[in-house]
Amino acid sequence: MSPAEETAPPISIARALALPWEKTQAQAMLQPWIAAFVGLHVFAILGGIGAIWFLKTRLDSLSGSATVIARQTTDVSTRVGELAENAVAIRADGTELRQYVASSSAEQVIFLKILVLKPDIDLTLARNIARHAHKYGALYKRDPDLVLAIIAEESRFNPDAISPVGAVGLMQVMPQWEKVLGIQGSLKDPEVSIKYGMQVLGFYMEMYKDIEMALTAYNRGPGPVDMALMRGKNPKNGYAPQVLKVYERLKSLSIPSGPT
Repeated sequence: MSPAEETAPPISIARALALPWEKTQAQAMLQPWIAAFVGLHVFAILGGIGAIWFLKTRLDSLSGSATVIARQTTDVSTRVGELAENAVAIRADGTELRQYVASSSAEQVIFLKILVLKPDIDLTLARNIARHAHKYGALYKRDPDLVLAIIAEESRFNPDAISPVGAVGLMQVMPQWEKVLGIQGSLKDPEVSIKYGMQVLGFYMEMYKDIEMALTAYNRGPGPVDMALMRGKNPKNGYAPQVLKVYERLKSLSIPSGPT
Protein backbone atom coordinates (compact mmCIF):
# COMPACT_ATOMS: atom_id res chain seq x y z
CA MET A 1 0.00 0.00 0.00
CA SER A 2 1.34 3.29 -0.96
CA PRO A 3 1.71 6.12 1.53
CA ALA A 4 -1.06 8.10 -0.20
CA GLU A 5 -3.44 5.37 0.37
CA GLU A 6 -2.88 5.42 4.06
CA THR A 7 -6.11 6.26 6.00
CA ALA A 8 -6.51 8.75 8.86
CA PRO A 9 -6.32 7.26 12.24
CA PRO A 10 -9.74 6.38 13.56
CA ILE A 11 -11.52 8.64 16.03
CA SER A 12 -12.27 7.07 19.29
CA ILE A 13 -15.88 6.72 20.44
CA ALA A 14 -15.19 8.86 23.48
CA ARG A 15 -13.83 11.66 21.31
CA ALA A 16 -16.79 11.44 18.97
CA LEU A 17 -19.20 11.70 21.84
CA ALA A 18 -17.33 14.72 23.31
CA LEU A 19 -17.54 16.93 20.15
CA PRO A 20 -21.25 17.93 20.38
CA TRP A 21 -20.87 18.66 24.07
CA GLU A 22 -17.89 20.94 23.47
CA LYS A 23 -19.81 22.81 20.71
CA THR A 24 -22.79 23.28 22.96
CA GLN A 25 -20.55 24.43 25.80
CA ALA A 26 -18.88 27.00 23.51
CA GLN A 27 -22.24 28.33 22.35
CA ALA A 28 -23.39 28.60 25.93
CA MET A 29 -20.32 30.61 26.78
CA LEU A 30 -20.95 33.01 23.84
CA GLN A 31 -24.66 33.66 24.54
CA PRO A 32 -24.16 36.07 27.53
CA TRP A 33 -21.78 38.18 25.51
CA ILE A 34 -24.18 38.31 22.59
CA ALA A 35 -27.02 39.24 24.94
CA ALA A 36 -24.92 41.92 26.53
CA PHE A 37 -23.90 43.28 23.11
CA VAL A 38 -27.49 43.36 21.90
CA GLY A 39 -28.62 44.90 25.17
CA LEU A 40 -26.07 47.65 24.91
CA HIS A 41 -27.18 48.46 21.37
CA VAL A 42 -30.83 48.43 22.36
CA PHE A 43 -30.05 50.68 25.34
CA ALA A 44 -28.09 53.04 23.08
CA ILE A 45 -30.95 53.16 20.57
CA LEU A 46 -33.53 53.78 23.30
CA GLY A 47 -31.26 56.38 24.86
CA GLY A 48 -30.93 58.12 21.48
CA ILE A 49 -34.69 58.11 21.00
CA GLY A 50 -35.13 59.52 24.51
CA ALA A 51 -32.55 62.22 23.84
CA ILE A 52 -34.26 63.14 20.58
CA TRP A 53 -37.64 63.32 22.31
CA PHE A 54 -36.15 65.46 25.09
CA LEU A 55 -34.50 67.80 22.59
CA LYS A 56 -37.73 68.10 20.61
CA THR A 57 -39.68 68.86 23.78
CA ARG A 58 -37.06 71.39 24.84
CA LEU A 59 -37.05 73.04 21.42
CA ASP A 60 -40.85 73.24 21.44
CA SER A 61 -40.67 74.82 24.90
CA LEU A 62 -38.03 77.32 23.78
CA SER A 63 -40.07 78.11 20.67
CA GLY A 64 -43.11 78.80 22.83
CA SER A 65 -41.04 80.95 25.17
CA ALA A 66 -39.62 82.88 22.23
CA THR A 67 -43.15 83.52 20.95
CA VAL A 68 -44.24 84.75 24.37
CA ILE A 69 -41.16 86.97 24.67
CA ALA A 70 -41.73 88.38 21.19
CA ARG A 71 -45.36 89.13 22.04
CA GLN A 72 -44.35 90.75 25.33
CA THR A 73 -41.69 92.79 23.50
CA THR A 74 -44.30 93.96 21.02
CA ASP A 75 -46.65 94.86 23.89
CA VAL A 76 -43.88 96.76 25.65
CA SER A 77 -42.95 98.61 22.44
CA THR A 78 -46.59 99.54 21.90
CA ARG A 79 -46.86 100.74 25.49
CA VAL A 80 -43.67 102.79 25.15
CA GLY A 81 -45.08 104.35 21.98
CA GLU A 82 -48.30 105.20 23.79
CA LEU A 83 -46.38 106.72 26.69
CA ALA A 84 -44.31 108.80 24.26
CA GLU A 85 -47.48 110.06 22.58
CA ASN A 86 -48.98 110.85 25.98
CA ALA A 87 -45.85 112.76 26.96
CA VAL A 88 -46.03 114.82 23.75
CA ALA A 89 -49.72 115.51 24.37
CA ILE A 90 -49.01 116.54 27.97
CA ARG A 91 -46.25 118.91 26.85
CA ALA A 92 -48.56 120.37 24.21
CA ASP A 93 -51.33 120.79 26.78
CA GLY A 94 -48.87 122.43 29.16
CA THR A 95 -47.72 124.85 26.46
CA GLU A 96 -51.31 125.73 25.57
CA LEU A 97 -52.13 126.20 29.25
CA ARG A 98 -49.18 128.55 29.79
CA GLN A 99 -50.13 130.51 26.68
CA TYR A 100 -53.73 130.72 27.86
CA VAL A 101 -52.70 131.90 31.33
CA ALA A 102 -50.30 134.48 29.86
CA SER A 103 -52.97 135.72 27.45
CA SER A 104 -55.62 135.86 30.17
CA SER A 105 -53.25 137.73 32.49
CA ALA A 106 -52.40 140.26 29.76
CA GLU A 107 -56.08 140.86 29.00
CA GLN A 108 -56.80 141.27 32.71
CA VAL A 109 -54.11 143.96 33.00
CA ILE A 110 -55.55 145.81 29.99
CA PHE A 111 -59.02 145.51 31.51
CA LEU A 112 -57.82 147.03 34.79
CA LYS A 113 -56.10 149.88 32.94
CA ILE A 114 -59.38 150.66 31.16
CA LEU A 115 -61.04 150.91 34.56
CA VAL A 116 -58.33 153.34 35.64
CA LEU A 117 -59.04 155.56 32.63
CA LYS A 118 -62.83 155.27 32.86
CA PRO A 119 -64.05 153.91 36.21
CA ASP A 120 -67.75 154.06 35.25
CA ILE A 121 -67.43 152.05 32.03
CA ASP A 122 -69.67 149.04 31.49
CA LEU A 123 -67.64 146.02 32.59
CA THR A 124 -68.71 143.83 29.67
CA LEU A 125 -67.66 146.57 27.24
CA ALA A 126 -64.37 147.00 29.11
CA ARG A 127 -63.59 143.27 28.85
CA ASN A 128 -64.53 143.30 25.16
CA ILE A 129 -62.18 146.21 24.49
CA ALA A 130 -59.40 144.57 26.50
CA ARG A 131 -59.74 141.30 24.57
CA HIS A 132 -59.56 142.95 21.15
CA ALA A 133 -56.84 145.42 22.14
CA HIS A 134 -54.70 142.47 23.24
CA LYS A 135 -55.56 140.33 20.21
CA TYR A 136 -54.96 142.93 17.49
CA GLY A 137 -52.11 144.57 19.35
CA ALA A 138 -50.25 141.25 19.14
CA LEU A 139 -51.31 140.77 15.50
CA TYR A 140 -50.20 144.22 14.28
CA LYS A 141 -47.29 144.65 16.71
CA ARG A 142 -48.91 147.66 18.45
CA ASP A 143 -48.79 148.39 22.16
CA PRO A 144 -52.30 147.97 23.65
CA ASP A 145 -51.52 150.87 26.02
CA LEU A 146 -51.20 153.18 23.00
CA VAL A 147 -54.52 151.89 21.64
CA LEU A 148 -56.21 152.64 24.98
CA ALA A 149 -54.69 156.12 25.03
CA ILE A 150 -56.06 156.84 21.51
CA ILE A 151 -59.52 155.50 22.47
CA ALA A 152 -59.52 157.64 25.62
CA GLU A 153 -58.80 160.80 23.61
CA GLU A 154 -60.90 160.01 20.55
CA SER A 155 -64.16 158.65 21.99
CA ARG A 156 -63.86 158.42 25.78
CA PHE A 157 -64.59 154.70 25.37
CA ASN A 158 -67.95 155.31 23.72
CA PRO A 159 -68.42 152.80 20.84
CA ASP A 160 -71.33 154.82 19.41
CA ALA A 161 -69.43 158.11 19.23
CA ILE A 162 -69.61 160.06 15.96
CA SER A 163 -67.48 163.17 15.47
CA PRO A 164 -68.65 166.39 13.69
CA VAL A 165 -66.65 165.32 10.62
CA GLY A 166 -68.16 161.81 10.60
CA ALA A 167 -65.51 159.68 12.34
CA VAL A 168 -67.16 156.65 13.97
CA GLY A 169 -66.63 154.36 16.93
CA LEU A 170 -64.08 153.84 19.67
CA MET A 171 -61.08 154.79 17.52
CA GLN A 172 -63.01 157.30 15.35
CA VAL A 173 -62.24 155.73 12.00
CA MET A 174 -63.41 157.79 9.02
CA PRO A 175 -65.99 156.03 6.78
CA GLN A 176 -63.84 156.49 3.65
CA TRP A 177 -61.49 153.85 5.03
CA GLU A 178 -64.22 151.25 4.60
CA LYS A 179 -63.53 150.93 0.86
CA VAL A 180 -59.77 151.34 1.18
CA LEU A 181 -59.39 148.61 3.80
CA GLY A 182 -62.38 146.50 2.77
CA ILE A 183 -63.95 146.89 6.19
CA GLN A 184 -66.67 144.36 6.95
CA GLY A 185 -69.10 145.16 9.73
CA SER A 186 -70.05 148.32 11.57
CA LEU A 187 -67.41 150.77 12.79
CA LYS A 188 -69.50 151.01 15.97
CA ASP A 189 -68.52 147.40 16.73
CA PRO A 190 -65.59 147.59 19.21
CA GLU A 191 -63.70 144.80 17.43
CA VAL A 192 -64.10 146.36 13.98
CA SER A 193 -63.09 149.81 15.27
CA ILE A 194 -60.01 148.51 17.10
CA LYS A 195 -58.89 146.22 14.27
CA TYR A 196 -59.09 148.82 11.51
CA GLY A 197 -58.08 151.72 13.74
CA MET A 198 -54.77 149.90 14.31
CA GLN A 199 -54.39 149.39 10.56
CA VAL A 200 -54.90 153.12 9.92
CA LEU A 201 -52.39 153.98 12.64
CA GLY A 202 -49.91 151.53 11.13
CA PHE A 203 -50.37 153.16 7.72
CA TYR A 204 -49.48 156.57 9.15
CA MET A 205 -46.53 155.14 11.09
CA GLU A 206 -45.11 153.77 7.84
CA MET A 207 -45.77 157.08 6.08
CA TYR A 208 -44.22 159.46 8.60
CA LYS A 209 -41.79 157.22 10.55
CA ASP A 210 -42.54 159.32 13.63
CA ILE A 211 -45.10 158.54 16.30
CA GLU A 212 -46.10 162.19 16.94
CA MET A 213 -46.58 162.92 13.25
CA ALA A 214 -48.46 159.62 12.80
CA LEU A 215 -50.79 160.49 15.71
CA THR A 216 -51.33 163.99 14.32
CA ALA A 217 -52.26 162.57 10.90
CA TYR A 218 -54.54 160.05 12.61
CA ASN A 219 -56.41 162.94 14.25
CA ARG A 220 -56.30 165.63 11.57
CA GLY A 221 -55.92 163.49 8.46
CA PRO A 222 -52.86 163.33 6.19
CA GLY A 223 -54.01 166.19 3.93
CA PRO A 224 -53.75 169.00 6.50
CA VAL A 225 -50.51 167.54 7.86
CA ASP A 226 -48.87 167.39 4.43
CA MET A 227 -50.11 170.88 3.54
CA ALA A 228 -48.65 172.34 6.73
CA LEU A 229 -45.35 170.61 6.11
CA MET A 230 -45.25 171.91 2.53
CA ARG A 231 -45.73 175.44 3.84
CA GLY A 232 -43.04 174.97 6.44
CA LYS A 233 -45.47 175.12 9.32
CA ASN A 234 -45.86 172.85 12.31
CA PRO A 235 -48.84 170.54 11.67
CA LYS A 236 -49.15 169.44 15.30
CA ASN A 237 -52.30 170.47 17.12
CA GLY A 238 -51.66 169.27 20.66
CA TYR A 239 -53.41 165.92 20.10
CA ALA A 240 -50.28 163.77 19.94
CA PRO A 241 -48.76 165.09 23.21
CA GLN A 242 -52.05 164.43 25.01
CA VAL A 243 -52.24 160.85 23.71
CA LEU A 244 -48.60 160.21 24.59
CA LYS A 245 -49.19 161.60 28.10
CA VAL A 246 -51.96 159.07 28.69
CA TYR A 247 -49.81 156.39 27.07
CA GLU A 248 -46.90 157.05 29.44
CA ARG A 249 -49.30 157.02 32.39
CA LEU A 250 -50.60 153.58 31.40
CA LYS A 251 -47.08 152.23 30.90
CA SER A 252 -46.08 153.43 34.36
CA LEU A 253 -48.94 151.56 36.04
CA SER A 254 -47.88 148.44 37.90
CA ILE A 255 -51.01 146.34 38.18
CA PRO A 256 -50.60 142.80 39.54
CA SER A 257 -52.06 140.24 37.18
CA GLY A 258 -52.62 137.53 39.78
CA PRO A 259 -50.48 134.81 41.36
CA THR A 260 -47.69 133.40 39.23
